[in-house]
Amino acid sequence: MVTTPTENKINWKIIDLIDLELFETTGKNEEGIAMFGFASLFFWKEYYKTSYSVINGNIVCRGSSDKGECIFYFPRGLNDNYKETINTIVSSCNKNIRLLPLTENDASKIKKIYPKSKTALMDGKCEYVYNQSDLAELAGKKYHAKRNHIAKFDKTYNSEYINISNENIDTLKQCAEHLYKTIENSPENEYTAIKCAIEHFEELKLRAGVLTVDGNFVAYSIGSSINEDTADIHFEKADRSYDGSYAKINNCFAKYAWTDKLYLNREEDLGIEGLRKAKLSYYPCHLNQMYSVELF
Repeated sequence: MVTTPTENKINWKIIDLIDLELFETTGKNEEGIAMFGFASLFFWKEYYKTSYSVINGNIVCRGSSDKGECIFYFPRGLNDNYKETINTIVSSCNKNIRLLPLTENDASKIKKIYPKSKTALMDGKCEYVYNQSDLAELAGKKYHAKRNHIAKFDKTYNSEYINISNENIDTLKQCAEHLYKTIENSPENEYTAIKCAIEHFEELKLRAGVLTVDGNFVAYSIGSSINEDTADIHFEKADRSYDGSYAKINNCFAKYAWTDKLYLNREEDLGIEGLRKAKLSYYPCHLNQMYSVELF
């Protein structure tokens, strides 16, 4: 059983917008892991009950798993004091604790500190990372079907791709609301996160694009930079009644929003077979396998 830490030993703080600079400078996301990005932590904080503390110069996040268990993220920081930091977390808990999501390297580090710990691959939490140029250009034989799909969309529909800025943020808001209420029917907790992202679009340094057909909202995508080379595509929604709408917004967003990035992290497949096949069909350049570690 995972237990909650004793509150008087570690001072946990709810993540706020004013913490953005701290996370960008102290908790650097050099691996380009979507789950470590500040924007994602911020607009999912209500669902995962996310808070953080700075321990030994490292940022440690605490929250709830999808199953409601108390979890801790691996310490992120400018030093290698992760051993001391993890020991501090352990000493604050009554019994077992669980750390996740972890890269394979992070999981290995913890295993060396606690040889009796239990490591497990997280089902459905593998992140798919692509070359930006691949998704933007769709060049070569392997993307032949994708190019044909988009060409058919362009021939069939009178579409327009709209780059979103703070000046036309209402366009994104209206598109997201339209797709949620009439077409996509996303889970309510996800739509809450989407609304939070849109509300704090400028502060979180987000980028977005909207796709319309004859003036009607068809698709949108929202993302953010998570390090110098990598962007995280947080949300992508489309009206499937327009054949090729997902392929079109995927291509447009990569082509027009992320020319300054080498890689696009399109996040996990949630253990959904159809989503896994769709992500693999775009030929990721690498996968971020995520792990959990339970300390005894």
